[in-house]
Amino acid sequence: MKASAWHALRCLALGFVVALGGVTSAVQAEGADDGRITLACGGIGKDESARMLALQPAHALTLIFAANDGSYLAGVDIRIEAPLEGLSTQRSCGPIGLVDVPARGQYRITASHEGRVLEQWVDLTPAGGARLVLRW
Repeated sequence: MKASAWHALRCLALGFVVALGGVTSAVQAEGADDGRITLACGGIGKDESARMLALQPAHALTLIFAANDGSYLAGVDIRIEAPLEGLSTQRSCGPIGLVDVPARGQYRITASHEGRVLEQWVDLTPAGGARLVLRW
């Protein structure tokens, strides 16, 4: 995607987020532009979940944390890293996480809930709209 198109997409996403009141996501969405992996977390309640899920196409990855019975989980310890580039971010998250990455590549997602660790490698592209559901 050309830089001007990428910038326009980011501006559109930012305007959409601000219009819906999701300031945390807007701030996080801009972080990947400075070479970092960013992770915006939330999704508590139907309105916030709907806002975050509507933003999926503007982010590299949408993470959804769920129990095997289908209920959403919060308080999941998550680490996202690009080991070859020396990039990573880590925090407690859930039930939804919006991930932005600085460049196309392979990223390792490691998530832990109640002592059980799940790990997945994913190919991500900035604003690629990927989705990953992790279940415990």
